[in-house]
Amino acid sequence: MGQQGVAPAQAPLKSYPLHGNINSADISPDETLVALERTENTNASRFRDIVEAWDFRADKLVARATLSISIHPVKAARFVRFTGDGALLVTYVEPTIKVLRANDLSEVKSITVEGPPSVRRTYHFKKMSAQTITYRSEVGAFELSPTGTLLAMLWTRGFEFYGRMDIYDISSGQQVGTWEIPYRSVSYLHDSGLAWSSNSHTIFLAAPNSVPCMAPGTSPDVFGFDARTGTIKTAITTGLLVGDIAVTPTGQLLAVDSDCVGLLTNHHPKLRVFDLKTNKHARDVRAEKSGVRWTVSVSRNGQRAAAWTSDVRCKFDWLDMACYGTTVSPVFTVWRLPDFSVVARSPAVSTGVSAWNPTGTRGALRISSTGHYLLMYGPRGSVFELP
Repeated sequence: MGQQGVAPAQAPLKSYPLHGNINSADISPDETLVALERTENTNASRFRDIVEAWDFRADKLVARATLSISIHPVKAARFVRFTGDGALLVTYVEPTIKVLRANDLSEVKSITVEGPPSVRRTYHFKKMSAQTITYRSEVGAFELSPTGTLLAMLWTRGFEFYGRMDIYDISSGQQVGTWEIPYRSVSYLHDSGLAWSSNSHTIFLAAPNSVPCMAPGTSPDVFGFDARTGTIKTAITTGLLVGDIAVTPTGQLLAVDSDCVGLLTNHHPKLRVFDLKTNKHARDVRAEKSGVRWTVSVSRNGQRAAAWTSDVRCKFDWLDMACYGTTVSPVFTVWRLPDFSVVARSPAVSTGVSAWNPTGTRGALRISSTGHYLLMYGPRGSVFELP
């Protein structure tokens, strides 16, 4: 059994490449299919958002469906998720949620959603004319409950100090809850973490309490809301610029960092574990020769967790006199729960971009329901078979 943070000797991980420029992806609960949402540029100068279901081990396309066609590419985030029983796929391409049968992608239901209204702000500068900027609402995160049929959507609004959570029941197509997020002190621009409790009663949100490259604040930055009423049931201060969270069936919350790498600071942030019965910090988990950052995922059976553990170094810009974090090689680590012994550490993986920025590819790691597979996606994606 491997020690915490230290990868045991292992054979190379078998991988199955995915196809296309991927906006969002998910792996089915029975670990047989991968769903991909991606954008195609058609010959008619149109942009088509499509969803595909693949038998990833056989590299076989099972089904394909068009979600939308537009003259200009959709700039907002898109999402695709399997329901807990694997029978349905739920997609979002602004402004429509579509519920599809997973086996053939035939449409079951279409739900048009409306986010918070846009706002206009006028700024006055001493040596410039006044400028008016419109901040429009977009969906920043999107997750289905593990049991039942509830869908959580987090709406954000640019650099505005604002966020709203909407809860839909996809079986009825009705919105069953909506509330604005309280206690905001910074923008939602970097928020990406939503995680459901295993009983689907509580939705947790990672909400950074500081801005990048500044010290984390002392106010709560992870909130647990009653999924129907929006009542705050849990408030935790992680001590990180929290980037993502995951919740285990045994009632632990895992949080990872998304802060800048300084010249002498934040080179090796640890994964932090909290006990949701007491809201107390339970332990830290280190990575071998690197930090734990950006994205964390827990298998549905609660036996494994995965996160990015890439080597990020400071690149100093002498012109701006500032330090910028540069990823040397995107790498993930998989741990066995509850002792956090290391199951596997990947080699450097190819994401399809030269200057890798995982905060621009939200939810880019998803571990399968039993923890036997790890889905990595971005402009390029793969499924890794784990020991």
